[in-house]
Amino acid sequence: MFKTLLFVMPVFVFFEVLFRLGFAPIVTNSTLFDIKMLAVQKHHIKNVKLLAMGSSVGLYELDSKTIVQNFNMPYYNFSSWGLQITDTRLLLSSFVKKYHPKYVLLCSSIGEFVGPQNDTYLNFINANDFIKDKLPELFYFTNYSSIHQLVYRKFNTYPLALDNWGGASLSVKQKNINREKWNEHDIFPTKYTPANYIALDSLASLLKREHVKFVFIQVPIKKSYSNTDQSKQIIQVHFDKCKSIVEAHDGTYLNYYNTTVFTDSLFIDQYHLQAEGAVILTKEIVADLEKIIK
Repeated sequence: MFKTLLFVMPVFVFFEVLFRLGFAPIVTNSTLFDIKMLAVQKHHIKNVKLLAMGSSVGLYELDSKTIVQNFNMPYYNFSSWGLQITDTRLLLSSFVKKYHPKYVLLCSSIGEFVGPQNDTYLNFINANDFIKDKLPELFYFTNYSSIHQLVYRKFNTYPLALDNWGGASLSVKQKNINREKWNEHDIFPTKYTPANYIALDSLASLLKREHVKFVFIQVPIKKSYSNTDQSKQIIQVHFDKCKSIVEAHDGTYLNYYNTTVFTDSLFIDQYHLQAEGAVILTKEIVADLEKIIK
């Protein structure tokens, strides 16, 4: 036994040093999600009455300070890059049990309905609570990754500063805007879209059963995305579908697709708002939430 400990202890010490140097364990294939879950653990977040979810549009377009200044309740934004509604359904089933929210805000756009479910999130969901809450270093051993992978992820991660509530902002100068992203038109719907609608229905049903108020937020989209009659019809069908699903489970559907208010100058691409636009959007959301949140 003593010999085993002599062999094992240097390994644990080595990985503890790696952890403290910021070479975080790889739990899922989403760098941001793994970083955010470590932030949640570090800040000892246990009770979240107002819980925000979504993909990058939820991450960037909910201005944390505007929300916490207007609502006197524990708030955290769990949004992460690339989440599909199928992923959000999985994660919320865990987060609702753990954080006991009274309200869930789901920021959404077309991008959450185009891809397959990411099963690597199950690595986190199914992990022991002790590991998640007390000793995330053990993820090095439960989800083995090579040292090369750890180093590569750390030094190739898009630089992002999360605020104390899990949000972030975008401020991109016009000259630095990616023209491909500015003009891109993602294919929608895709073969994965029906599964994401089913997941939205399941998610809304779950929140209703758990007596959590569900607020679905359709975020703005740049005007040029719907520049043909066909694209306008496709978007409207999507809006109607989401509204029908959410309201069927007593949720609230809020739509901020307004190209007059959210002009192209407020965007960095088809879906994502600059920090200035995020503040404008969040103020509108807060005005509507004040009629809902008691």
